[in-house]
Amino acid sequence: MTDHKTGQVGLVAVVWGVDFSMRELLRDVLLLQPGWSRENTPAMQERGRLIRHEVARWLREQLPTIAENTPGVDDWQVEARDGTGLKNEIPWARVYSASRSPSATVGWYIVYLFGAQGDRVYLSLMQGTTRWENGDLHARPAAELRQRAQWARENLLPILRRRVDLVEQISLKARKSQLGPAYEAGTVAAFEYALDRLPGNEVLANDLQFLASTLEYLYHLAAQAIDLPGDLPPEVVDALVTAERSAGKTRKGQGLRLNSAERTAIERQAVTVAMHYLTTEGFAVTDVGATQSYDLDARRGGQHLFVEVKGTTSAWNGTSEIILTKNEVDLHEREYPNNMLVVVSHITLDRSVTPPSASGGELHVMHPWRILPPNLTPVTYRYVVGE
Repeated sequence: MTDHKTGQVGLVAVVWGVDFSMRELLRDVLLLQPGWSRENTPAMQERGRLIRHEVARWLREQLPTIAENTPGVDDWQVEARDGTGLKNEIPWARVYSASRSPSATVGWYIVYLFGAQGDRVYLSLMQGTTRWENGDLHARPAAELRQRAQWARENLLPILRRRVDLVEQISLKARKSQLGPAYEAGTVAAFEYALDRLPGNEVLANDLQFLASTLEYLYHLAAQAIDLPGDLPPEVVDALVTAERSAGKTRKGQGLRLNSAERTAIERQAVTVAMHYLTTEGFAVTDVGATQSYDLDARRGGQHLFVEVKGTTSAWNGTSEIILTKNEVDLHEREYPNNMLVVVSHITLDRSVTPPSASGGELHVMHPWRILPPNLTPVTYRYVVGE
């Protein structure tokens, strides 16, 4: 075993194939944590072996039972990391749906997180700490992670209440890692295991099964949610899904957020709000969206505006995105500065009636509207296949 005062690894600790219980594996990783170093010291080599091989192996052994109890997910996988090259202060091992959380930076999953001081380990219902923004991955702000965790917590409350031993907040006590606070902010709920009170295999397996069932339902909620805090607007998500489908790509768990009737209700409400605004500004307004590459034709005296209208149920901020067709881009580049973009955000969609109805909305007007090429992200391409 490891001498945790010196960080040296003895022969017994590096013997392969020993059938450790999960309780012993968690204990041994925790005992190595106070000796954390970014360098691949003998202690960190042993920690890596335990995390990436032994802990991961135990988790994989639980997958058949997890799959049996979660029929809505058929692609459970295990991943464990302690750092490639430089060693992480907070090693982890996660269980996840490959289609819904293709990497630890995105989606929702269950993860063992080992405290930096080695005093405790958490089995956490977690989320990825990054998001797609204008075609690139960016770290989610801590406030956004907490908002998303709270959204999940509120929607999962009837399930989470079944376990009084769950905690809502975790404390990893990271000394240098910026990921530690991000993991803390992104946690929905967790089982906390202190080093001196680590449970046995049966309890650990039962806790894992419980969170797997909870995660299955969270995947369902996230797929059905119109506006999940911090996610792309539903119409942007739908455009990306449709584009992938048209290119022959399909991903499990990735469906449309809005149906055609819901999209129509949102679009009509946005046009109604935009027409009211333009009319109060003295414009004569005609809805031309059915026949033209813009939505509203607005005229006032000798002024003629080509108006693009976009509606969304999402909140609006400086990083919000809309979907444009090539014809819309071409037209507004050509007609600038005699053009306008009207975005109506925070539209309320009522799905309880048939057909669905939309109301409200916050108005955002850009006039004139210059389309900036760096802000455009291609979604699909047409390609002529020839020699």
